[in-house]
Order: sequence, then structure tokens, then C-alpha cells
Amino acid sequence: MPARLRRALCLNVCLVIVLGGCATARPELAQVRALAAGTAALNAFSELSQRHVDSYQRARPYLSAAEEVRERLLDAQRRAAQADVARLAQAVRLYLQALGRLANADAYDVQPELASAGAAIRAWPGSGIDDRHVSAYTLLLQQLSRLGGAASQHAHLAQVLHDGDAPLQALLAALDSLLALYDKSGDNERDMVLGLLEVEIAYADTPQQRLLAVLAKNMQQSKTEEYRLYGLRHTLARRQLAALARDHAHLAAALSTTEATWTDQ
Repeated sequence: MPARLRRALCLNVCLVIVLGGCATARPELAQVRALAAGTAALNAFSELSQRHVDSYQRARPYLSAAEEVRERLLDAQRRAAQADVARLAQAVRLYLQALGRLANADAYDVQPELASAGAAIRAWPGSGIDDRHVSAYTLLLQQLSRLGGAASQHAHLAQVLHDGDAPLQALLAALDSLLALYDKSGDNERDMVLGLLEVEIAYADTPQQRLLAVLAKNMQQSKTEEYRLYGLRHTLARRQLAALARDHAHLAAALSTTEATWTDQ
């Protein structure tokens, strides 16, 4: 078989393989996209983190003189740390967004480039295109084909998930610890606010201050429900972070296993 024909056949086979690989559906890609889109925990964390920062301003009308001094110091500490806390959550968000892009169905699709290259070329010695150029053309398109396809996408995702799992788990653990702190801080705020209301209602529960007592009792009920709901939100957000950590670890292990299987085949 002439060398030129062998090169043409090689290129055509290469095109068939890569185009077929691009069309192969991989359920793992959908799972990675779903993981990347699951930002409910991060959205909840950001809101709860801001509520924590605003604790002093919210509780200030209910503080005693001693509590005022302590809470003012805590407020300064919270605000000083908030920028770094926000960066932790943003790093996780950016990582998930990047995963989502890597798992897009067309992220590794090189069909447009390969299709625009057209069929194999042939040598035209009189015009300056000789066998070396034909060979270079074929080899370059072979390199392009290796960049694309589901197998290449799967391998890249498997590596990113594997390398990213440990730091992601560490950052999610940090966010979980912060949520535990927010929950404890919320309980302390609740005790200060409701404690003051309980004392003031007892003193205001007289015929002369009946309306004031009614308003204070309504506020007491409203605040009790508010702190109860935020306690539940802290719990839910921590569960969502734990689910995110579990799902990422599962996908990292699953893609590494299937990648090793394909490599051995």
C-alpha cells in the first residue's frame, strides 16, 4: 500500500474514533454537572454568615452594659474575619463552576475543527506540498483528535476530582465549623434577647402598661420563632454541605475507578 494512502486511511480512522467518542454518552458527566449546580448550601452559608456578622446591630437594643462591651468586641472580630470567610465559600463556588464547565457535553468536542479540516490531502511536489507536509498535516490532526472526545474529557475530570477532593473536603469542613459557630452565637443572641424580654414583660404586666406588655409579648413570640427557624436553617445548611462533600468524594472515586478500567482495556 502506498505511503500516501496509508496516511489517508490513518487519518480517516482517527476521525471516526474521535467523532464516535464525542457522541458516546457518559452518565458521570451529568452527575458532575448536577454536583456543580448544587449551590444551595453555599447560598445558605453566605446568608447565614452575613446574619452572624450583623448580630451586634440586631441585638444591641436588648443588651445590658456589660453585654454591650463584650458584643462590641465580638462585632469587630466578626467583621475583620468576614472577608476571609467569604473567600473560603467563593473558592468552593468557583471550583464547582469550573467542574461544571469541564463536564459540559461540548467541552471537549473537536468535531467542528476536524470537520473544517476536511479530507486527507495529497502531495503536490510542483506546488511545494510534498510527502513531508502531507505527513505533518495527518499527524497534527491526530494530535487534535487526541485532545477531544469523551475519553479525554473523562480522564481530565477524573484527575481534577481526584486532586481537588482533599482541599475541597478541608474547605467544606471549615464552612461546617463556621456554621456550628453561627448556630452557637445565634443561641447566645436568643438567650440575651428573650431573657431581657421576659424580665421586661414581668415588670410591664400591669394595668397601666397593658398595651406595652401586649406588644412585648408579641415581640417575644416573633423572636422565639425567628431564632427557632434560623436554628433549623443552620442544621439544614450543615447537612447540605455534608451531602456535597459525600457526593464529590463518591464521584472522585467512581471516575478514578472507571478511568483505570478504560486505561487497562
